[in-house]
Parts: sequence; structure tokens; C-alpha cells
Amino acid sequence: MILTRTLRATIKHSRVHDAAGRMVQAAWGLRGSAAYLDLASVSGLALLPQRLRNPMKTSTRGLGELLASAARHGARRLFLGVGGSATVDGGVGAMRALGIRFLDRRGKEIPEGGRGLHNLARIETHSCQWTGLGIEITILVDVRNPLLGPNGAAAVFGPQKGAPPWMVRGLEHGLRCLNHAIVHHRGSSVTGLVAGGAAGGVVAGLVGILGTVPGVRVEVVPGADHVIDALGVPAAMKTADWVLTGEGRLDKQSAQGKTINSLCRLAVDLRKPVVAFAGQIDLGPPQIRALGLRAAFAITPGVYSLEDCFRHTARWLRRTVAHVISLVSKS
Repeated sequence: MILTRTLRATIKHSRVHDAAGRMVQAAWGLRGSAAYLDLASVSGLALLPQRLRNPMKTSTRGLGELLASAARHGARRLFLGVGGSATVDGGVGAMRALGIRFLDRRGKEIPEGGRGLHNLARIETHSCQWTGLGIEITILVDVRNPLLGPNGAAAVFGPQKGAPPWMVRGLEHGLRCLNHAIVHHRGSSVTGLVAGGAAGGVVAGLVGILGTVPGVRVEVVPGADHVIDALGVPAAMKTADWVLTGEGRLDKQSAQGKTINSLCRLAVDLRKPVVAFAGQIDLGPPQIRALGLRAAFAITPGVYSLEDCFRHTARWLRRTVAHVISLVSKS
């Protein structure tokens, strides 16, 4: 929605399924033949209560429905942000909504969610509704994690989506099955794809499968750099005294393609001090300085559930920022 507002695109709403299969109204932007969509608005973790967070079952089906809706409105250049997902299904749900078939050894459609990938044996793209349409998808990512392994989609992001250790192992197995099917389908693996593990493997799936459909092109770009340029941040930063930014959790991933990393690199070049506000800080002072920050402040006043954090973020952020600015102005 940041790009939608900045570029003054028309806000549209589509009725689609969320990650747990419930109907939701998802907002997106349309400007000419370009559409701006956000996975989090339809398959996002923040949309689900704790009891429904199970990446073995959650699906990106609604994302595919949203993409299809944009294409029906005439969009041919789709900009897709993929942060904050509740899923580890490799984008299979989304592509199924576009007509691609994911079959087991008996030729039957596999179930939704990460568990369904265990049965995947064959991929059929000839029935994709986008064949020959000339669709271009630009995926905006903020991490560099691969699809598989200790830094992959299941190991790193699975626990964030509600997966205990035993489930993480099952999700990893499912993504390996997905990669094997992709190798059989297109003749090459997607395990070496930078950011292939983003959003529970959505990036690897869209590149490795949807990108093979005639008339469809998929590219992956750093989302932070794209948004920063679109917002005109470099020019605005030149006239600023301080740069204030935010992050849900300030941790070791923050230096791996997150917006805060891109901002800090730009600020260092312009010799501007950066102060960060985060829901949680898991870095020590040396790591914070190495990231390029002058200081970092946690806005959460204690231990709260994720639901409470989402509910009170605006109030906590306003209070913490006001306190810090007051201190700075008196110094």
C-alpha cells in the first residue's frame, strides 16, 4: 500500500481467501496496466489468530486469487511485496488459483498447505489461465534466505509462523519435495535462488514454476531499494538532520536486505545519523553500531502476546518517539 499511495494508484478491493481459508477483503493498487499487491494483506500472519497459525495447513490460495483479480482488471505489470506471510507452501496455493495443477503419484490434486507438498509428484502448467497474456511479475523481497537448509524457509521462518521443531522438519521435507518436482518440471533446481525461501518459499515457487509459463515473466528485486527510490527518500534525506526508521524486530536478519539496512547504507553515504524504533531488539550495542545506527529503542513496554503488540503498536510507537525526541531536543 505504500507504493499505491505514493504513486497515486487507484485503490481496489478483492474478496479472496486468507491463509486459513476465510473470506477477506484485500486492498491493492492499480495505475494503468501496473498493479501493486501485498501478500501480507491476504495471506499474512497478522490476519490470523494464534489458533489458526499452522503452516502445515495455511495456504497462499488467496494470493493467487488476488493476482488473478489484478489481471482481470487489465494489469500486466504486477509488483508483489511478499513479507509477513503465514504460509510455507512454496506458493503452490497461489499458483493453483491461477490454474496450475499440482498432482500426486495417482494424478490427484495434493491438499492445501505445507503438508500437501509431501505428496507432490508432478506439476502441470498447460492449464494456467495466464498462458500467453504477457504478464510480468516483479517480486519485492526483504530477505536473502534460500529455499532449503539451516537458513531456509522452514528453519528460519517456520517458527515465526507457529511451527514447533517437529513441524519445521516436516515443512523442510515438503519444500524438498517441491524442489524435486520443479527439477522434474523445468530441468533445474531452485535451491540456489537468492531469496528463494522468502514468504515460505513463494519466491522459489513463482520463479521455478509460474516463470516457465509461456507469456509470463518473473523477476526478483530488493524490495527496500525499490520502495526507497519510489518514495524519493534519497532526495529527502539530503535535507534531514536525523533519520528515524522502524523495524518489527531488530535482529541478525535486519542486515540481510531489510529496509533498515538499505536506509543505513544510504544514510552513511550522506553522513546522516539514524535512530531505529523496533518492537523487539535482539542485537547488542556493537551489532547496532555495525548496522549503521546511532541508537535503537524498543517500543514494547513489557512481555506481550503478538496480538497485543499489533493492537498497541501505534500508541507505543508514538509514546517512544515523543520521549526520544524530547531527550534529543534538550541535549
